[in-house]
Amino acid sequence: MTDSARAARTAPSASAVSAEWRFPNRATPPGSSAYYSVRLAAAAHRDALAALFAWRAELRAILDRISDPGVARIKLDWWRAELERLFAGAPRHPLSEALAPVVVADQLPEQPFVAIIASVETALQNPRYPDLVAQRHADEQDFGALFELLARCEGADDQEQLTTARRTGGWCAQVRRIRDAGRLLRQGREVLTADQLAAAGLSHQQLASADGRQRLPELLRPIAEQLLAAAPDRPEPETEPKQTETQQNQSLQPSQAAANPKRSQRFGVFLAPKTRRTLTGLTPALRVQLRLHQDLLSVLERSGFDVADQRIGLTPLRKLWLAWRP
Repeated sequence: MTDSARAARTAPSASAVSAEWRFPNRATPPGSSAYYSVRLAAAAHRDALAALFAWRAELRAILDRISDPGVARIKLDWWRAELERLFAGAPRHPLSEALAPVVVADQLPEQPFVAIIASVETALQNPRYPDLVAQRHADEQDFGALFELLARCEGADDQEQLTTARRTGGWCAQVRRIRDAGRLLRQGREVLTADQLAAAGLSHQQLASADGRQRLPELLRPIAEQLLAAAPDRPEPETEPKQTETQQNQSLQPSQAAANPKRSQRFGVFLAPKTRRTLTGLTPALRVQLRLHQDLLSVLERSGFDVADQRIGLTPLRKLWLAWRP
């Protein structure tokens, strides 16, 4: 980052209202997972990271705060126009004003912002994804795009780092969907994909019913097991000798390879041979995010995925301990 870019980031907004979006802001309140991931980042990056969390939060809030689809689309179109103004150097919203120097200083591309807007637009249509591959791709375009922006803000510029950031964000989004499954169904939104519903002999409406939601534990367990197996920093068994990726591919039985083709395609970056490489490729804020989401998945597993009528989460003290852990 050049001296002029640093000056651009630290220069106060002409309207002086962007202070509302500095760290901590309403998207990174004390005690939240976002708070600890930003708090553990370098001090020079915190306001920028918090503003990025807030930008996505403002867009996703359209889904929760506005019940009229027409009004929601008008609101989303305003943010789409505001994004164009932001990259043209003429933002109007205080949050955009806070982001303007960040975009310049860290040379943030427009595409991840566009992807987040597109993900909200898609969510307004309440899509039914055919399978996990399509659902995970959508997650990478939303939470994954945010993670890419966070990574760039912390200095990541290597394409492999950015790809890992996107896929880590997609993985974390899957964990959040399990946590929020009951609430999402009550709101009429998707939790299981079309092929998962078909395998369970259920329609979306049947699963969203009070009786149907009671089947969530049995339906979410295999999804969580797949996520646990593909966790980015899952340690390799200490009793087994370390193998190269080529050796592991040679030792993999054809039946095993056929059993999880989609996992290999979407989460290949997370498999054990790349464990250390993946973690070192993540920036500090993303490492904390990943650690918190992995622990959340373990807590959900221990609860028996009892999420039909409650929201299970980590306590602030637990988040603090995990975030500060070496």
